[in-house]
Amino acid sequence: MATISFNAAEVQPSSFDALPAGTYEAVIANSEAKPMKSGNGMGFNFEFEIISGDCRGRKVFSWVTFEHRTSPDAQRIGREQLSAICRAVGVEQLSDTVQLHNLPMIITVALDKNDPTRNVIKSYKPKKNAAAPQQAGGSAAGGAAPWARP
Repeated sequence: MATISFNAAEVQPSSFDALPAGTYEAVIANSEAKPMKSGNGMGFNFEFEIISGDCRGRKVFSWVTFEHRTSPDAQRIGREQLSAICRAVGVEQLSDTVQLHNLPMIITVALDKNDPTRNVIKSYKPKKNAAAPQQAGGSAAGGAAPWARP
């Protein structure tokens, strides 16, 4: 047994339900390159964090195929998605996915047609009045996320 002092009324529980379909301002909070389970290529797991509105702080995840040895179409579609992400945040030359982190964009989220308890990201668009494009090196000086600066 553990003795603690905790008031559950002071803390809102987290929701892991799917987000309602719609558009959200978001940033990539984390990314990871991973081999495909099939062994036929590799891609990126992107963790998006909603940064405004009622769903602020919620997460949405997206897999983007980068290399697929047996399906040129899957590789083409994945690279088109990666291009849309890069363009949405103004990164033209990508050498590390960390360059995409903490840069605001607008994502369009839908419910997965095969599993309505999960979200899928349908599009990535630039945020109006976003900061100037970055060529390399990720976030601007100071270490604070661009959307979090005063």
